[in-house]
Amino acid sequence: MTLLPDDIEEHWESHIAEFLPQCPLCSSKSLDFDVEYGSVRDHIYCPDCKAKWEIDWKGEDFKIEYMILLEVVNTEKYGSLVNVKHNLEFWLEMISNTQEGNAAAKEAAEKTAVSKVRCRYCRTLFADSLDVCPYCGGKR
Repeated sequence: MTLLPDDIEEHWESHIAEFLPQCPLCSSKSLDFDVEYGSVRDHIYCPDCKAKWEIDWKGEDFKIEYMILLEVVNTEKYGSLVNVKHNLEFWLEMISNTQEGNAAAKEAAEKTAVSKVRCRYCRTLFADSLDVCPYCGGKR
């Protein structure tokens, strides 16, 4: 099975959403993703608070290495975070510091602790508790 760039981009977007379930600044769950196959820079946007991050990937499993907050409307509160590299754990900690974010951050942390296997057909990582790849349907 050959994956087209659009399929890969959709997979990456769902992967990001797993690890960053809501906006670290305003707790909105309406994040938008600008992920382009072959792009040097990918972005996350929050339409509610107008924040924009650049994300950088690491390794074949596309783990988010760091995120840089590029734009934010509330510069009085978040201005010191603009243009500074922070790892994913930093942003998840911000989510957990909000009252609404505690459950979502805990769920995201549990997802990162799940043992995963790589599909031998499409190379997607998925939970080893599954017998088939949720992306392409390939058997383990």
